Amino acid sequence: MRPEKGGMLEFLQLLDAKATKLTSYHGNKSPQGHPGEGQGQRQEAEGQRTSDDDAVTEMETIIQNLQEKKKQLKQKLCTGPKQVFGSLENKKLRRFKVKTEADRACVRRATDYIKQRKAEELKKAYSFAGISMARVSESCVSVTWGTFYSGQYRESYQAHINVSDSLKIDQHTLPTFLPLEELSSAHLNSDLKRFLWAVGDHLNAYVSRREQLEQAKTANPDLLRGEVEASAGFDLLKLTLTAQRQQFNTTLVYKGGLNTRPTTVEIQDDDQAAEETTGRIKEAFLTKSLPEALTDIATYLNSSL
Repeated sequence: MRPEKGGMLEFLQLLDAKATKLTSYHGNKSPQGHPGEGQGQRQEAEGQRTSDDDAVTEMETIIQNLQEKKKQLKQKLCTGPKQVFGSLENKKLRRFKVKTEADRACVRRATDYIKQRKAEELKKAYSFAGISMARVSESCVSVTWGTFYSGQYRESYQAHINVSDSLKIDQHTLPTFLPLEELSSAHLNSDLKRFLWAVGDHLNAYVSRREQLEQAKTANPDLLRGEVEASAGFDLLKLTLTAQRQQFNTTLVYKGGLNTRPTTVEIQDDDQAAEETTGRIKEAFLTKSLPEALTDIATYLNSSL
């Protein structure tokens, strides 16, 4: 049985020792019975020798297989990533002296192993945030960003990143209003992690603004009348609030593309409403989600006008 402690090599060495001992024991046994043995004793001894022969043959086969595995294991241990890159300091690659094709193949295997491990770790790190990656080819990786609102999945966007030399976006389904060129120039080749997060943040902010407007229309049909003008990224909204025959033409600006609440609120009304009223409307938009703000504004206007 395999010992509880010790590695695979120790286990194989132990089996080697047992096989040698068993073979030696079998070879030293006399094949002839003693002169005084009876017929039954001779048959019993013959049967024991046959059993021993079978056991030794089986053990020799097992040992041969294990010795081959031992040889392969030693080869892997001597040429694995840990041995190849074990002398690296501060995780920085140094120049290797490759003398033979075997050395070159060894370095190549170790490099591929490290790249694969890094890719797997990166995939796990971002999967919880709705970012997933898959290799399309040797030079292309597909990245998918999932978007969510109120804990519910909405839609996904993809981009193919060329990794053959410097990283670059080959093709994508990202919205045209997303500042992709700006984000790529700033982060894609210097900080891939930051680039992936930034794209995801922009996408989820866009989805949040869009979904908030849809909820607001449904929840406040009496206050929010007429068509709402919205930019492609829903970072500029023009809407008309109507209460007690008074209208407030409102413009909401979401600066920067990452905000889910307006950064600027402009209000125009026909009857020059009190400054307190416009102030309450602005405060609601700036501090609450769009559906919540419109509900609070409707309550306030219906009770004060």
